[in-house]
Amino acid sequence: MTKKEPRRSPWPTVPLEERIEEIMDRVQKAGDNHVERVAALEEYLILARAHEGETWFDAGAWSEDLADSYLALGRVDDAVRTISDATRSGYGEGAEMLCELAEKLMRSGHEPQARPLWQQARADYPDDVWIYVQAGIEYGDIGDHAEALEWLTTGLELALRTGDPESALDQLRPLRASCLSALGRPSDENQERAAQHEQGEHR
Repeated sequence: MTKKEPRRSPWPTVPLEERIEEIMDRVQKAGDNHVERVAALEEYLILARAHEGETWFDAGAWSEDLADSYLALGRVDDAVRTISDATRSGYGEGAEMLCELAEKLMRSGHEPQARPLWQQARADYPDDVWIYVQAGIEYGDIGDHAEALEWLTTGLELALRTGDPESALDQLRPLRASCLSALGRPSDENQERAAQHEQGEHR
């Protein structure tokens, strides 16, 4: 017996289409009223989850919008939960969604809440070198150079191991050098290997 594929109808039924339009009207009218915006978007995402597999819901983008409204209301944990759930459900660009929220949290003084997002991004997308670059930048910016160095080292090792197809070493090497300097540490083998790789690329 073959597994039944989820139904993917091109258009919602009329009652459902009207409900979606009504919710979107409420979102538009809410504007910067985040309390009303949250209420409408929560309803939209409940509807989207109830119709899993349908193509006419844009749950990824609206999850990000809902998370931003939660942040505006100081509901940090709800913002984190929304993005974590969205990426686990396969909505949108998972690594990008996780990192963008983590960055916003870091820049607003919520590093403890950002940490699980970085960790989820690392666990779910271990070969995405830009996760390590972004985490390294953000931890460096808040003065946690030891944590920044750990992320940048992992990213640099990944880039070297894979031949640096994303050209990330151009950022990783100087960022890592700054962390080493801030920690009073000398340059090391990883920095030398990165420099040699870049020299080889430019020949």
